[in-house]
Amino acid sequence: MHFDLDDWQETARRSFRKYLDAEVAPLVEAHEDAHRPPPPEVLQKMGEFGLLGGLLPEAQGGAGLDYLTYCTLLCELSQVWPSLRSIVSTSNLVLMIIAQRGTPEQQQRWLGDLISGRKTAFFALTEPNVGSDASNVETRARRDGDGWRLNGRKLYISNGTGADLGVVFARSGEGDGAGVSAFVVEAGTPGFSAREVRSMGMNACPLGELLFEDVALPPDHLIGTEGEAFAIAKHYLNVGRCFVSFTCLGLSIAAYEAALRYAGEREQFGRKIGGFQLVQQMIADMMTGVETSRLLACRAADALDRSAPDRGRACSMAKRHNSDTALRVCETALQVHGGAGYTRDFPVERYYRDVRHLTIAEGTNQLQALLLAQGALGISALRG
Repeated sequence: MHFDLDDWQETARRSFRKYLDAEVAPLVEAHEDAHRPPPPEVLQKMGEFGLLGGLLPEAQGGAGLDYLTYCTLLCELSQVWPSLRSIVSTSNLVLMIIAQRGTPEQQQRWLGDLISGRKTAFFALTEPNVGSDASNVETRARRDGDGWRLNGRKLYISNGTGADLGVVFARSGEGDGAGVSAFVVEAGTPGFSAREVRSMGMNACPLGELLFEDVALPPDHLIGTEGEAFAIAKHYLNVGRCFVSFTCLGLSIAAYEAALRYAGEREQFGRKIGGFQLVQQMIADMMTGVETSRLLACRAADALDRSAPDRGRACSMAKRHNSDTALRVCETALQVHGGAGYTRDFPVERYYRDVRHLTIAEGTNQLQALLLAQGALGISALRG
């Protein structure tokens, strides 16, 4: 099995990277320092390159890309601006849910704006008391005539304060055993509010706390079947883990290449620091981390493309390995830079801050380890 890009994929990658280097890279530091989201025109350009809806068939307004091609583009974006990647892939998850689980009327209403980048979205599953244990959401949706009333709180939601709409997961029906349902909630809906939660990294992707206080939703805001949305969440968490694995690959590549440049230019004791054996060991470790991450990320994308039975395992393994590896690679790159790496004069300190989030996102790496071991042993560490 090989994961080499064909001529069309390589052309798409190069074209996208050329745009990123020329038009996006110059914006990054100013927007990150100001905690300011990317400009609307950049988000719309992401739609033109297929980063929004690219996995959908052309009949639905997508580009008909496979996961490997789409994630290759995500990897390029992650090397330049991880915050923008987070906004893009979160919006993409939501529009995929609407496209694949929504009614024709729901698709007509929301898909066009999301695919074009005119609007962005959030994916609201995590709560103050619900993180890794995603099946036990506490946000409640109760029947109100033909519609619903939504009450609860979501926390640490990527793009939570800047998005135009989102998919919210809430427990519906009566009793503790009630199922989880998914609803579209639009910004500006009475009773819905959001505040920004300041974070360590990815400062241009606003992290939000969302409050739902007796939010009235019409019946056509329910996605799919009542009480069966946890299966939706599980499927798209796997997709999200694959996206994160390519994001971590991108950050590893960026940090590794920055370390190479610095080690080849910086002189100490009358010689380039790249000539010292300990620095060369760090370079070799980073190089190996990049390549193992590339293989596992591509394996996960391939498993999704084939709907392989082990696709959940492949995505969990890639997410866990690649985020742990990226954290080590970014830390090592910072160490190669010495004191300069701890300053804002070089990008490696931002890479380190940005990647730290990804060992937690889409299920902590400790949860991924439990899921992988449970699959191998048939014994759950979470429930008796």
